[in-house]
Amino acid sequence: MKKSRLLNTSILLSILSISLSVFINIQIAREYVRVDGKTRALFGLVEVLQFGYQYYLCIAGVIALVVAILAIKGGGQRKKILFAILLSLFAIVVVFVRLWKLFV
Repeated sequence: MKKSRLLNTSILLSILSISLSVFINIQIAREYVRVDGKTRALFGLVEVLQFGYQYYLCIAGVIALVVAILAIKGGGQRKKILFAILLSLFAIVVVFVRLWKLFV
């Protein structure tokens, strides 16, 4: 029962991290469309200065990964453990990939 609760927590935390990361990337894309040409040339700096807090979402992904790894110890539910680990790794990767370029 406890391992199932850990897996559910890991999955929920990963989904929350992914959805917040997508939301922030949509905000970045809106800002990119709004600015003029000179600012677009240096938009990487604008992105880090205004939306640098998005990198803190990586902490949630790492916590989800640790919780999923702790659930391995109990055994059983291999598919759900694999899903939780892959989802948490995806949550970590999504933070560092510039998804906002897909929205422009």
